[in-house]
Amino acid sequence: MLKKLCLPLLAALLLAGCAASTNTLNVTPKIVLPQQDPTLQGITISINGADQRKDQALAKVNRDGQLITLLPSRDLRFLLQEVLEKQMGARGYMIGPAGAVDLQIVVNNLFADVSEGNLRYNITTKADISIIAQAKNGSKQVKNYRSTYNVQGAFTATNEKITNAVNTVLGDVIADMAQDTSVNEFIKQNAR
Repeated sequence: MLKKLCLPLLAALLLAGCAASTNTLNVTPKIVLPQQDPTLQGITISINGADQRKDQALAKVNRDGQLITLLPSRDLRFLLQEVLEKQMGARGYMIGPAGAVDLQIVVNNLFADVSEGNLRYNITTKADISIIAQAKNGSKQVKNYRSTYNVQGAFTATNEKITNAVNTVLGDVIADMAQDTSVNEFIKQNAR
């Protein structure tokens, strides 16, 4: 009877240990959608994403004398492309491959700078995202969205705390994108 109980318990403990030491941050920012634009009349746009960062890491942390690289749970290109598609769909655009205006959402920078002292940690997260709008008539617009978020606390910067900082700064940028109407106005002016 004791063997039957110990073996599953040991397996559960080993799996829990593996899950706790993951090097993946679950990037799930809050998505803010803009109001619908009633003046849009069947404008189709195309959207794609690009990641211009030199390093795919979201953070690098020194743990027990080893430099640990923390990576996102999803490809940021596709995550932000999905966000932009939802936002532009909420405005009233149709999304398709042959749009009157091509939008590209570019990840220029997204990184959490983590430092730990004796009893405190500091996380400074920066995001720099661009939306490049290219119309069929040759007009082009580049709109940049930047945000910085800082959090400090006691003891160590856990993966959960780093994830929260990344999601917060990315959520701030997404909210800025939803409130900004400059890309929307560019599309309306150049989609004819």
